[in-house]
Amino acid sequence: MTTDDGDRLRTAWRGFNTLNEELLELALAEGDLDEGSAATLLARLVGHIQYMGLLLGSDPSRPTLINTQYSPWNWGHSNPDTLYLSARIDDAHDYRVFGTLGSVSQTTFGVYTGKDDQGTAVKVLADDLDVADDGTFEVFFGREPQGENWFELPRGADSFCAYQTYGNWDRELKGTIRIESVGNVPSAAPQSFGASIEAFDAHLAASRELFTMWVRDIPSRVFGALPKNFAIPPMQPPSAMAGAWFVPIAWELGEDQALVIEYEIPDASPYVGICLTDRWSAMIDIDSRQTSLNLGQSQVADGRVRILLSSKDFGVPNWLDTRGYRGGVVTWRASAARQPSTPVVTVIGSDEVDRYFDPSQRLTPAQRAADLAKRRTHFAERNTA
Repeated sequence: MTTDDGDRLRTAWRGFNTLNEELLELALAEGDLDEGSAATLLARLVGHIQYMGLLLGSDPSRPTLINTQYSPWNWGHSNPDTLYLSARIDDAHDYRVFGTLGSVSQTTFGVYTGKDDQGTAVKVLADDLDVADDGTFEVFFGREPQGENWFELPRGADSFCAYQTYGNWDRELKGTIRIESVGNVPSAAPQSFGASIEAFDAHLAASRELFTMWVRDIPSRVFGALPKNFAIPPMQPPSAMAGAWFVPIAWELGEDQALVIEYEIPDASPYVGICLTDRWSAMIDIDSRQTSLNLGQSQVADGRVRILLSSKDFGVPNWLDTRGYRGGVVTWRASAARQPSTPVVTVIGSDEVDRYFDPSQRLTPAQRAADLAKRRTHFAERNTA
């Protein structure tokens, strides 16, 4: 290695350090942080570095699936009930997705162009595919028709995602999903020094873009525009999985307040769930606190579900733990053929909880601890091969 090469490496690394200083300041510039948001910021920055490091080593001609929901780097108001597997692709290759479908409530696939809510996508429901009796399947995303399950690869495609959504953590099992490029792919050649520097510089630009999008741009443009403690009609963002409807609820509560969220279960819906995210658009303590609920975890009465969002645990079974946050976003999701009814949101005082939730139906601390232990077990199993 020459002295000039060493100087180029030092320059690239200084760029990396400068970028992460910039990202920290960008996050701090978002305004007064509550304690929960401030406490998670350093972990959020490190998680972002971890995730971007995986992307730096990815190759669209030899795609590798990454678990993009894994807690150190979950982005984009993800769903704790969904296992997200993502791979970097491009529009210069054709791809075969194959494996075995599991028993989860819903499996969908998507090919995306762009990384924000203005991107486009080709979305596929596993229920609409030709699948063998033993659950094996194959799907082709390409430029020319191929196989029974073929979908045209859009120009500018840069990512593939498989979504496996659990409706019941106790009974459902994930499938085995794989992806490979189709055709004559030459053996990987060693990367040249110059190419590695160029790839690293491009990686820094992509890192800045992704962090800025989820920490500043989308929160200010989308969630910052929402009225507090109010539910808008269900919508379908371009980047969402196939068949999914969303209601993002920006909430903000005083010390002695709580939020009641009530929704009607859509007809024939394979999945309904609700979860908390913080101001960094990340899920909150999904494996250690009750920050999400699906139908399998909720008490249902006459086709409706009533949920309490609060910092204090009143023993209500349908409880979302704000974990000390003063505000954030709670996202309601449902898979449905038609637009579901809009949830109803009500701010109440902490002394009004018994009016909305039967005092005779409360969990003991031991029962709550047992539920949390099941959460830890589920995520440990889900996030391993």
